[in-house]
Amino acid sequence: MLLSLNYGRGQLALEIPEKNLLAYRQPAANAASGNQKILLDAISDFGILRISPIFAGRQVGVIVDVSTHSTPHAELLAVMLPFLRSARSVQFFLTTSAEEPERAANQQLIDALHAMIADFEFPDYEIHANDRERDEFVTVGKTTRGTPVQVNERSARCDIFLVIAGMQNHECAGYSNPLNNFLPGLCSLETLTRNEALALDERSTFGAHPFHPDPLRRNNPLADDGWEGVQMILRRRPVLALTAISSRGQLQWAKIGALIEATRAGIQKVDELMSFALPPADYLIVSPGGYPDDENFYTALRALLLTKNALVPNGEILFLAHCENGVGPQQFYHELTKSLPEISGRMENDYRLDSYKAYKFAPMLQQLRAVHLHSNLPHDVIEGLHLHPGAEPQALVNQWLAENPPAKIIVLDGAIKLARP
Repeated sequence: MLLSLNYGRGQLALEIPEKNLLAYRQPAANAASGNQKILLDAISDFGILRISPIFAGRQVGVIVDVSTHSTPHAELLAVMLPFLRSARSVQFFLTTSAEEPERAANQQLIDALHAMIADFEFPDYEIHANDRERDEFVTVGKTTRGTPVQVNERSARCDIFLVIAGMQNHECAGYSNPLNNFLPGLCSLETLTRNEALALDERSTFGAHPFHPDPLRRNNPLADDGWEGVQMILRRRPVLALTAISSRGQLQWAKIGALIEATRAGIQKVDELMSFALPPADYLIVSPGGYPDDENFYTALRALLLTKNALVPNGEILFLAHCENGVGPQQFYHELTKSLPEISGRMENDYRLDSYKAYKFAPMLQQLRAVHLHSNLPHDVIEGLHLHPGAEPQALVNQWLAENPPAKIIVLDGAIKLARP
């Protein structure tokens, strides 16, 4: 069977005999109705006449999580902007990474916002990309796990919030979800670092969240800490959430509702659309889903961390991640080039920002025979990350099957959104 997988800004073809192909999985197919229909249905389900009065006469904080790359943020904002005309004023917040507060994605969204608002009468507004290092923050408390909750001081002026959040599986927070718009979205570097350190706890993993409908899947220290901090930030102020699930800019689902209600509904839908149950295979071929999900190794690595359970112990992986922008954050690269036992032995109190994926990946590497990376990265860099350069993907697959003719292979494309519990 000839398969065409997303790789960088193009496609990569692989031939795999049908008798060896245990499964080929992608994120759920795009809804045939299209983005606009899905959004209008979400508004209708909530009640179109209910939305504007919620914001009337209030200072509204609109928080847009730009970290979920494939979410069509501009479309989600466009459908909600008319309902904000009744507000006294609007403060838009764009959440961003600590390293790139002015990255191109933010600027594109800022330009789009200005253009959309110019089309009709709108209250006074400001647009601000949260800068975790240089903004002014106010401390609103400390969680029971010791995270100081320092939130952007602009948010203290808001009476009510509207959050725009893409939802998907997350390797340590359980799910990308509306709570993340507040913490870490609106918080300082210190808050982010302390909360992120909880990723080192093995219970901080995908598929677990305090809002999960299954009581056995609610214990997640990182997500628990985040929710406690969010409650301190909100101080009972109301939140309306527009949550969405998408793939490559196309919506599969959207919902408008109160913060907890919308988050719970989104978790259930992610499990339905983006999780799969299969017996583990001898070999795993994983594509994060092409650019921007494989723009660097740090971003792409989520795909392996979410799908690792689809492989037998001592199995092998072919990882197709172009990485046109290199490895990723310097601290992550620094940690992952250490010896695997040294990485695995690090503790929370010695935690450095952006290194949690190295700590999550090291134990996985120790349990596998090999991870072969087909990438734009130089071979010496790949080897320094404890990986094997996979220069010829088809040749590697052929070698696997020559050595083990009855072997079973699972192929995952768009795996940055998939999870195998």
